[in-house]
Amino acid sequence: VHEVTRSLREAVESGELPDFNFVEINGMRLTEPHQVYVSILKQLTGERATANHAASLLEGYFSRSARSKTATVLLADELDLLWTRKQSVLYNLFDWPTRQHARLIVLAVANTMDLPERIMMNRISSRLGLTRLTFQPYTFQQLQEIVASRMAGLRVFEPDAIQLAARKVAAVSGD
Repeated sequence: VHEVTRSLREAVESGELPDFNFVEINGMRLTEPHQVYVSILKQLTGERATANHAASLLEGYFSRSARSKTATVLLADELDLLWTRKQSVLYNLFDWPTRQHARLIVLAVANTMDLPERIMMNRISSRLGLTRLTFQPYTFQQLQEIVASRMAGLRVFEPDAIQLAARKVAAVSGD
């Protein structure tokens, strides 16, 4: 996804595409699902607000018409961690793009392949697009390479320790 975003940014710089905002949220980095509103608002506008106030401000932002409004691409990673009993967070994330003036594209990434069928209410799954891409889990070699590239220049762990951790993660989840 980040590679595609880089390519899109290059297309913007060369004048092939209009500018867009890129907002990234990760369910693992939030203390609770409603904090997603705070994160999105801060990345879009720089404003800080409580979760409820941020949700209200975003509702207005994606509902009002503005000719000069820049399109927004929202990457929601670890989407399965944004589930709540009432499912209001997931509902809003997938309802906002349906608004006439939203100019919002949501890219959702989840480790649960059958997430829409298994835990989402019909009112949410009805808002999902029909495009679903399945990616194979990382192999231990790929995980080892990712960790090694992120730790380049640091001598924190022995290569054998990184290989062992990569093998264990690949055996369990590949993520």
